[in-house]
Amino acid sequence: MKYNKSKSIFPVFLIELGILLFSVTAFARGSDLSVDSADNQAIPSGCTVFTIAKGGHVFFGGNDDYINPDSYYWVDPGDSANYGVIWIGTPDNVQQGVSEKGLAYDANGLPKVDVNPHNEQIPVLGDYNIYPIRIMHECATVEEVITWIKTHQWHSYMHDQMQFADATGDAVIISAGTDGEVAFTRKPSGDGFLVSTNFNVVNPSNGFGYPCWRYDKAHELLGELLNSEGELTATDATNVLDAVHMEKGSSWTLESMVADLVNGVVYIYYFYQYDRPVVLNVKDELSNPREAGPLSSLFPDDVRQEAARRYNQEMATARTNQIVGISWTAIIFVSLILLFTISSDNKKGLKFWIPAVVVLGPLALLVKLLAAGNRKTDYRRIALIETTGDLIPVVAAFTIAFIILILVMMSHGISGLLQIVIMFGLPLFVSWLMFQGPILTSVSQRKFSMFLIQRLPQVIVVTLLGLSGIYAIALPLMNKSLAMSQIKPLSPWIVMTWWAIVVLGSLAGGLLVFLYERWAVKQGFQAWIILSGNEGEAVTPSWRRIWWWILISIMTLIIGLVTGVILLQMMAG
Repeated sequence: MKYNKSKSIFPVFLIELGILLFSVTAFARGSDLSVDSADNQAIPSGCTVFTIAKGGHVFFGGNDDYINPDSYYWVDPGDSANYGVIWIGTPDNVQQGVSEKGLAYDANGLPKVDVNPHNEQIPVLGDYNIYPIRIMHECATVEEVITWIKTHQWHSYMHDQMQFADATGDAVIISAGTDGEVAFTRKPSGDGFLVSTNFNVVNPSNGFGYPCWRYDKAHELLGELLNSEGELTATDATNVLDAVHMEKGSSWTLESMVADLVNGVVYIYYFYQYDRPVVLNVKDELSNPREAGPLSSLFPDDVRQEAARRYNQEMATARTNQIVGISWTAIIFVSLILLFTISSDNKKGLKFWIPAVVVLGPLALLVKLLAAGNRKTDYRRIALIETTGDLIPVVAAFTIAFIILILVMMSHGISGLLQIVIMFGLPLFVSWLMFQGPILTSVSQRKFSMFLIQRLPQVIVVTLLGLSGIYAIALPLMNKSLAMSQIKPLSPWIVMTWWAIVVLGSLAGGLLVFLYERWAVKQGFQAWIILSGNEGEAVTPSWRRIWWWILISIMTLIIGLVTGVILLQMMAG
């Protein structure tokens, strides 16, 4: 039976791809990732905060992990009604503070959640940032902090959890409880410690990544300090921050603070240079407040120069992404021009080849040339085209799934189960429901619902085989390409970079798909070849015919995933 050439698949493809892109764009706009969102700008991409008390010594430590090249330092001397405080962060977004009474403050960024503001309590005028400022000015101890919060109106939402500690060794984490009420997590009295990172300690699902390696490492090291012989020192606390600092990937440790709350001494470190602290005496700073300004101005020239070098090194990832993204865009554009050039005398099959080149770039163009010039090995030619058709939805769906995963992680946090659903389930079902089923129904003699069911085993095999190569090669490279400066807000160039990397990974997956398709073509199964300009009807295998290929594809996917994890760890290490 002949394929009806009046049916156009290119508009259908554009509609399907457009729906996916629109959905991702709408999600990004609806999330807290917008660069114009003040709430979003207040959320650090990672922080580690702890309090440890041992033998009369109390140290409060915090890493401020973010994407800025500098922070800000200023002093509120205080007055008869307010305690004096030294601050780090920005005036409209305080990150850390230590008061004249030995009360310390730091916070971890979390996804935004609603809480009960208790409007019947004492009103608090001002924005979100006013709460830690009011608390630090008006409270001297953790007990007073808790009383203040219980008697005042609170935020209608929270996008962080706050940790306060005092010179007695008392400490509390304030976060949003699962019941919508403010929750208080206290440090045990006496010797002990309290740790918080970027997941809610009373509701881990409200967080940016749980379990968290920084939390586990800090917890381990603080436990060892508590059980070790000898006095607790500022160096001990600094070593904990050093062990959990960030210098790769999505953010870096811009600034670190260790506060000796008993003696009123603060150690500040810039860009994880833990051997070069600035030491501040809180009382001296309050009695002789220096001019407010960049945090870097507290440090000598060589420390600032080293920080600038490290910052530029981190920003190199963003520049590389921009180069790759622009280059890949240009390569696709040139590939389309070449496609039209070589097809000027024969436009047959462009409904298939245009989407193929749009998604796969020069890889699809190369396949077209190879398939057109090698008629003697007919099975190979058909298998090449079938493989190309199979990879189009896999590459498109995986790229979009990865974008969605990043957006969800950055705006709402994500559980391990949801990560699996997004990265495994989404490519499979998008390929099946939005590409292979709707598009190939046009070249089959079955109703859409029947063909969709019949096509599922084929989609499972080619999607899992394709993903195995993508996971092994593309996933580690995509992780290495992460640059927070391009994710918040989401840059088109990092998206194009991910797209190019997925296509690269699809080369390995495509080899496996080709082996399957060569077998399938010899069995008389074909579909994409019809769209590429040949006559015929789509014939797809049943469950009974390829059940063993499904088992092979599952095992191959596992191998690819393990390989990708190993390579990812090697790149990170």
